[in-house]
Amino acid sequence: MKTIIHLLALLTGAMLLSACGGNDDFVIDCEIEGLGNRGLELMYVDRDVKRMPFHPVDGKVRMNIPLTKPTMLEIYTLDNRLLFTCLGRKSEHIKVKMNLDTPTSLVIEGQDESRDYALFVTENDSLLQNGSDRDVNGLIAKAIRANPATMASSMLLITHFRTAGYELLADSLLNTITPEARPVSIVGSYASLLGEFMAATVKDVLPAISVRAASDTTVRYTPAMQSYALILVNDSRKPDSTLRRLRSLRADTRQRNLAIVELSLATDSASWKNTISADSSTWQQAWVPGGMGSTTMKDFTVTRVPFYLVADSTGKVLYRGTSLHHADTLLRSLVKAGKNSKATTDTVSATTDTVPRTETAVKFKKNTKTDATARK
Repeated sequence: MKTIIHLLALLTGAMLLSACGGNDDFVIDCEIEGLGNRGLELMYVDRDVKRMPFHPVDGKVRMNIPLTKPTMLEIYTLDNRLLFTCLGRKSEHIKVKMNLDTPTSLVIEGQDESRDYALFVTENDSLLQNGSDRDVNGLIAKAIRANPATMASSMLLITHFRTAGYELLADSLLNTITPEARPVSIVGSYASLLGEFMAATVKDVLPAISVRAASDTTVRYTPAMQSYALILVNDSRKPDSTLRRLRSLRADTRQRNLAIVELSLATDSASWKNTISADSSTWQQAWVPGGMGSTTMKDFTVTRVPFYLVADSTGKVLYRGTSLHHADTLLRSLVKAGKNSKATTDTVSATTDTVPRTETAVKFKKNTKTDATARK
């Protein structure tokens, strides 16, 4: 009889341990007003994407997540609405409170990094949602520079920095964060993609290209045939403002001083013909079969469209980014100045699409360890 009782006690203990999670689990206690009994899904990356469903009762739920290394976690409603993002670390315990209909009500306690990240996101919600790339990236850049030793900065860079067109600034900010605050488990994938772009930038010399145009002609670009070149890459019809600027640039510069080549990544040649039907272009235009994955595009490191590259007569890229205004301004100054080493040196710094660097720092709240941090 004692043996049976002992076995039952062991079984009950095992069931309780299973229900509560292991001692090394990361634990989230959620209280979400307005959620009711609707389910939640937690997602994170550990070699591949992991998904864990949870079933709140009256908006309350405890999540036990087995983690072996610091990991960024995202919690969604079942209709794919992101509720909050936090840093997961084994043996730690955080508490999350919010109103389902008021995202800025989010409060996280029990861990400095998740608390600071959530506070920054909620306090700057309007700008992060509606601000321009320049303004959003400026805000995040200031926050990271002021707080380089916290994983909250790594999380901000990955989740809210608008990288496309600002890759050089992103690389600078990533390296501003201390090594301890940017573990591979958090920034690995982001750093890898950014590294590929930076590697291409370091050896950024455009090759000669030859693309068959729709009118049985061939569009060619050979760097040495002109002083400078503007390569523009798009996949849809250009707005009138873009057309006006291109026509003006072409009219104001001679062919031997400037080549303008437009490459389309449209899905098919018929779509491309339709997009350029009203252009009245005075520059070369061609459709690239295979789009972004084509052999022609492999050396261009295009991050999104429309995209613009300015190169000199050696093929060296002097500007790469998403601003036609920047490309136009740079080209006009170069053509006016002629081949001048000082002009080239001065303009390379303009290729980063940076944001203003001011003395105003965006400090996170003072990092005082809270008694709410608990070990499961």
